[in-house]
Amino acid sequence: MLFERMQKESLEARKARDAVKSGVLTTALAQIKALAIDDGHRAVTDADVLKIVRQFLKAAEENLALAAQGKMDATRAEQYKTEKEILLSYLPQQMSAADLKAAIKKSGAANIGEIMKYLKANHDGQYDGKLASTVAKEVIG
Repeated sequence: MLFERMQKESLEARKARDAVKSGVLTTALAQIKALAIDDGHRAVTDADVLKIVRQFLKAAEENLALAAQGKMDATRAEQYKTEKEILLSYLPQQMSAADLKAAIKKSGAANIGEIMKYLKANHDGQYDGKLASTVAKEVIG
C-alpha cells in the first residue's frame, strides 16, 4: 500500500537527514491522515494518497513555473524540482499515447465525453488528461 511505503521512506529520509524528502513526505502524510480522519475516521486508501500527491505535484509545478519566470532563487527552484521527482515516484505508471489509443478503440465510444468517462472508470490515474483528450480527438476525428 502506498501509505505504508510513504511512511517507511519518510522515516528513512529523516534518518538520512534528507531535509527535502523528509519535509515533503511528512507534510503529505499529515494531509493524507487528515483527509481520512475528516472522512469519518476511516482507514487510509491508495486513492487518498494519490489525491494528496497530485495536489502536492500541482503546487510544485506551479512553483517551478514561477522559478522559470525568475521569481524565486535557484535554491528554492531546485528544492521544488526535487520534491516533484519524489512525488512522481508515488504515481502509477502513465499510459503512453499508443496505450491510450488502444484503450479508446477498445471502449467503442463515439464521442469525447464517453471516451473520457470510460478512461476514468477503467484507467483512473494512469493517464494524462491533456494527452488523452488529444488522442481521443485523433481517434474520433
